[in-house]
Amino acid sequence: MPTTYRILIGCGLITAVALISDRSRTMAGILGTAPINIPIILWIIWSKSTSDYTDIELTSRSMLLGIASTACFIAVCWYGFGRRWPFALTMGAGYLAWAIVAFGPTLVRRLVERG
Repeated sequence: MPTTYRILIGCGLITAVALISDRSRTMAGILGTAPINIPIILWIIWSKSTSDYTDIELTSRSMLLGIASTACFIAVCWYGFGRRWPFALTMGAGYLAWAIVAFGPTLVRRLVERG
């Protein structure tokens, strides 16, 4: 799929979520976390592989860590907005939590192996 189409589809989905959020915040939240990029990424990896599902399996497993870190990002945002933190502070704290969960275990393991 050409990049232009992916961009247009992404813009269309974001617009749809914005319009739906006027009617239902719950539905906007659910649609905002829909797995839009996952099938595209897996398809690209599958099309580049030699009919071996190992690459797709490893990528899928890595996506689980991505989902966990994204859940932490959302939880921190929920907490921050509930406490009326400024928007930038909430986003920064959310991204910090995301990075710690996504990259922290690997960094700690590397430090332990060196030490």
